[in-house]
Amino acid sequence: MTAIGASPGERTLPARPTIGLALGGGGARGFAHILMLEACEALGVRPAIIAGTSIGAVIGAAYASGLSARMLRAHTEEALSQRFDVLRQLYAARSEPVARFLNVIPIRSALLNPRVVLELLLPGKVARSFAGLEIPLRVVATDFLAQEQIVLERGDLRTAIAGSMALPALFAPVSFEGRLLMDGALVNPLPFDVLAGAADITVAVDVSAGSTGEAGRAAPSALSALIAASQIMQRSIVREKLASRRPDIYIDVEVDAFTVLDFHRFRAILDAAAPAQARLKRELEDRLRAWEASPAPAPSTDEPPPTPSAAAPASVPRCDQS
Repeated sequence: MTAIGASPGERTLPARPTIGLALGGGGARGFAHILMLEACEALGVRPAIIAGTSIGAVIGAAYASGLSARMLRAHTEEALSQRFDVLRQLYAARSEPVARFLNVIPIRSALLNPRVVLELLLPGKVARSFAGLEIPLRVVATDFLAQEQIVLERGDLRTAIAGSMALPALFAPVSFEGRLLMDGALVNPLPFDVLAGAADITVAVDVSAGSTGEAGRAAPSALSALIAASQIMQRSIVREKLASRRPDIYIDVEVDAFTVLDFHRFRAILDAAAPAQARLKRELEDRLRAWEASPAPAPSTDEPPPTPSAAAPASVPRCDQS
C-alpha cells in the first residue's frame, strides 16, 4: 500500500496487520473461544475476518454481530444456567405434545433440532443474515449429499450455523438452499485454511483435543462412543492439516478433561483455557511487535520504459507469435 503523503514509488507497511481468526469445533469445549476473543480485545485487536466450525461458528457469529467478549461471556453463563435447564427438562419428560409443539425432539432423525437449540442459546442481537454482520464470517459445514466441505458466506445466518453444528445422531441435519448440512467438523474441524489470503496474520484456536472425561467408565454408552469416535476423527484431521500447513499462530487449548456435551461445566472450561489465553496474548503481541518493527519495503526503482523514437519503431507482436 502507498502511505498518505508518501512520494511516488514509496511504500510503507500498514500500522497494524489484519488478523484472521479461525475458531474450531469441539462442542462445549468451544466456550474456550470466548477467552481467546478476550485476549484479542486486551491487545486492541479486532479480527478482520472470522472462520468458524460448529461451536466455533456459534461463537464467531455472535462476535461478528457486534457482541464484545465480555457480553458474550455474560450471556453464555446466563443462557446455560437457565435455558439449558429448560431443554433438559423437555428432553427428560419426553412429552410428545410438548416435543411436537417445540420441535425439539424429532425422534426419526436425531435427538435434538439444532435450530431450536440455537434459539435457546444465541443472544437476540445476533444477525439473522450474513449481510447483517459487522465482521465477515465464513461458516464451515459438511454437504451430506455431495460428501464435501461447504463454506457459507451469504444467506440465512442461523440456518448456516445450525448446519455447521449438526453432529450426526445428536442433531438432525439441516436443509439449506438445496443442500443437506451436517457438522462442519466432519470435514474441517479447524478452518484456518479457508482464511488463506484474507488477512496478514492467521490465528487458529483448536479445541478438538481428545477427551479423558470418560476414562473412568468401563464401557461408554452408544451415544458417547459415537461422539468420541467423531472426536478421534476430527483430531486426526487437524493433525494432518497441521503437518502440511500451519497457521501463523496455533493455539491448542488444553480441554481434554471435558466432553463435547459438558455444557454445564462452562466455568471449569474457561478456567482450563486460561493458560491458552495467556499463550495467545504473548504470541499475538510478539507478532504485532515484529510487524511494527519490520522495515518498510524498499522504494520501487521501476522506471517507465522509454518511449520508442520514430527512427526505431517498437515491434508489435502478432497474435500468432509465441
